Amino acid sequence: MRYLLSIFVLMLAACSSTPDKMYYQLPVKPPATQTATVMSEQNQIWLQRVMLADVLTSNGITYQTSDVSYSNASSHLWASPLEQQLGQSMVSELSSALPARLVSLQPLQNSPDTLDITLTAFNGRYDGTVLVQGFWTVSRGKEVIRRNFDIQLEQKEDGYPELVRTLSNGWQQVADGIAKEISKP
Repeated sequence: MRYLLSIFVLMLAACSSTPDKMYYQLPVKPPATQTATVMSEQNQIWLQRVMLADVLTSNGITYQTSDVSYSNASSHLWASPLEQQLGQSMVSELSSALPARLVSLQPLQNSPDTLDITLTAFNGRYDGTVLVQGFWTVSRGKEVIRRNFDIQLEQKEDGYPELVRTLSNGWQQVADGIAKEISKP
């Protein structure tokens, strides 16, 4: 009897399998060659931090399953911390959009312009909409500029790869908005 029970348990264990884990990275443009010569403190933009709402801090991709509930995927994971990916992508986008400015993830001079970004939503939603929402703040000496963003895009195809591409497109739109505001005199 024990022998049959052992065989049954082994067969059951062999039949059950955990889904393969998939890892995703936001697509990033090749970095622009930064040729900005830093002559003044107004030439550098330091991306000081990208802050995420608590629901986004999991290593699983976040998905809104109803108007009040969220799920973090257990098999569809970010390849590296989301804050890190978002920071690198933002530096790349701003470097391309603002070639006369030196954009970095660390301060390279005293009193650079600082950029802080807070994301309250960076997820797919049950109705096929992808949300990129939050606000950013640029500090230029004593001047502070704060802008909200609320980007809602339709996901064209099902699946996590398309969700990640659509999130990346939304993030690029955030970068475009920041670049336009920063380039104003």
